[in-house]
Amino acid sequence: QFYDICIRRTRSYCSVCFSPYITSTITGTAGSYGVGASSLGPAQTAAIGVLCTGITTQPGAAGFGDYLEVANLQSSIGTAGAVVTGTRICGAFFNAGATPQTTHATACSFAIPFKVGVHFDEDESILAAAAAVSPDLNKVENDPAATDGAGYGYSGFYLK
Repeated sequence: QFYDICIRRTRSYCSVCFSPYITSTITGTAGSYGVGASSLGPAQTAAIGVLCTGITTQPGAAGFGDYLEVANLQSSIGTAGAVVTGTRICGAFFNAGATPQTTHATACSFAIPFKVGVHFDEDESILAAAAAVSPDLNKVENDPAATDGAGYGYSGFYLK
């Protein structure tokens, strides 16, 4: 699936911010975001930029085929936020921080028109739950062993 979500700009607003609607750090409670593989093997993390390749390879070699794309994505609210290298975001957590992050966080864009590009390829890279506890989380999408607040897919973004 490839499509854009356009967001109507309200008068006098110059930015749009995104946060997963459901966030959790409780074991066994998934968040409302989780797109593609983790940027690190042994831990569930966010992934940004060139890691989100748009290519899923089989069997279980790379799970970065799905990503969201937001122009000028910033890891913090306000004009002082650092612009992320690249516009793609994927991984187990929604977080535009420059280094791999293990929690969800709000990210904003000042690029007009406001839109989110959705890129989901036709493949999935899923490992069995027993294999997912090994350091292979950078190879698997929709990890069945994710129990630390990471989610599966995206839904319920809260726009600020």
